[in-house]
Amino acid sequence: MKHLFLLTVILFTFAAQSVQAQAEEPFFVSVDQMPEFSSGQKGLGDYIRGNLSYPREALDAKVEGIVIASFIVEKDGSISNIGIVKGLGHGCDEEVVRLIKMMPNWTPGQKDGKAVRVKLTIPVQFNLS
Repeated sequence: MKHLFLLTVILFTFAAQSVQAQAEEPFFVSVDQMPEFSSGQKGLGDYIRGNLSYPREALDAKVEGIVIASFIVEKDGSISNIGIVKGLGHGCDEEVVRLIKMMPNWTPGQKDGKAVRVKLTIPVQFNLS
């Protein structure tokens, strides 16, 4: 009886996740008008440089390099689905996620004159010099 109950719980869990995945709208990677950071590309660079905090563990280990992160700019300009495509470890990946979570809303992407969800990928450089 315990096994049947456990199997039922597992099946309901997978069914709920499947329904949620189907309900989520698709995203685009290329659209007529790409999303834009509130103050443009230069503003995005300024935002990252001004808010990046080099993790202590990375400083101690003298880690340098680029973290590549992805996220979705939603129809309302908010950010969701943050992920690390290529990480450095030593706290750098977590720092990039923190930065992205703090970002102000973007101007959403447009396809056929309508706001759509767009997946973006950005590099964030960690350099000790």
